[in-house]
Amino acid sequence: MADGRDDTTRQSIERLVGVSRRAGPELALFLVYDRADRVDERPGLRRAYFAQRCVSDEQLRQTVEAFRSLGAYVELFAGERPFIEALASGRLHAIDRRIRAVYNGIEGSIAHDAFRPGRKALLPAVADSYGVRCINSSAYACALGRHKFHYLTVLRHLGLPVPDTWHFRPETGWAGGLEPPHGIKVIAKSTYESWSVGVTDDSVFIVDDTCTQRAADIAHEIGQAVTVQEFIAGSEVCVPVLDAGERLATPPVEAVLAKAPRDPEAVMTIDDNLADGGVTYVSVEDQALAERLRSLAVRAFEGLELGGLGRVDFRVGAEGNPYVFDIGVSPGLSTGSSAFASFEELGFDHPDFLRAVVGGGLLERGG
Repeated sequence: MADGRDDTTRQSIERLVGVSRRAGPELALFLVYDRADRVDERPGLRRAYFAQRCVSDEQLRQTVEAFRSLGAYVELFAGERPFIEALASGRLHAIDRRIRAVYNGIEGSIAHDAFRPGRKALLPAVADSYGVRCINSSAYACALGRHKFHYLTVLRHLGLPVPDTWHFRPETGWAGGLEPPHGIKVIAKSTYESWSVGVTDDSVFIVDDTCTQRAADIAHEIGQAVTVQEFIAGSEVCVPVLDAGERLATPPVEAVLAKAPRDPEAVMTIDDNLADGGVTYVSVEDQALAERLRSLAVRAFEGLELGGLGRVDFRVGAEGNPYVFDIGVSPGLSTGSSAFASFEELGFDHPDFLRAVVGGGLLERGG
């Protein structure tokens, strides 16, 4: 790794931790996360693994403790509705703290009979209207950053390397009438979801006359539009980027699948993400590649107008050529997450990792 860059990044992150520590006694922090019991609200949530993807009680406890130990007032809300009700009633503004901030931990789960597109944009829009700081991205960036076809199209226009990409909508077919050419290898994914929802070993195939029917079948199975990408064989690498006035790209970490370590043809599925030890993260040893990935990640972050902590995911081909293939608008914050693995490379423990994320949001907005 580039020691000089890492030293500078480490110092910047330490300043963000300091922002959270100083703000603690004046901070009211509202954590808004989905809870597993909401799966009973709408049938489509089961199809999207909604309950399984909800943040664990232990992770929430760790997050709460990381800020209560600084003297902050911390309140957890089970989804967007109780948070909005508490805002509208005036209760949250009656809390005697100068700084009020919300962390947007709600998911997407855009499936038939589930939530509709753009759900993650609700919290930052509402928070802004009530004068509460949102630690994460703006409403616009949340909406754009949860639509794979749209954000990859933007990144391609901005000159970033992305796989060739197509979009299949169940109601109208291929976007713009454009479909993948025969003979190329592709991977079909859910358009709005994270955690590899909808990806199976059958999602990778060679395009032939059955491609449209395949896309239609996958769209029916996952209950939403399908994004089809040229398949890039190689390693999967995650690069967190933290907005703190300056964009801080932390060390890239490679995802290693327990089922197929370092297999360039392997793809991550929802089962890999849910399995204990199914995915681990290791540092990228090639310094030149790591520097290039960090630079590209910052360009992608800025191009999509992301805020707070984001993550840019790459597939790196056999010749070392990276392609942006996914974006994490608000990546996981658990001890097993790629974001924490990257911060841990710089020597940060989990509580200070969480404090840096919140400190970045506060500093960015003048806190």
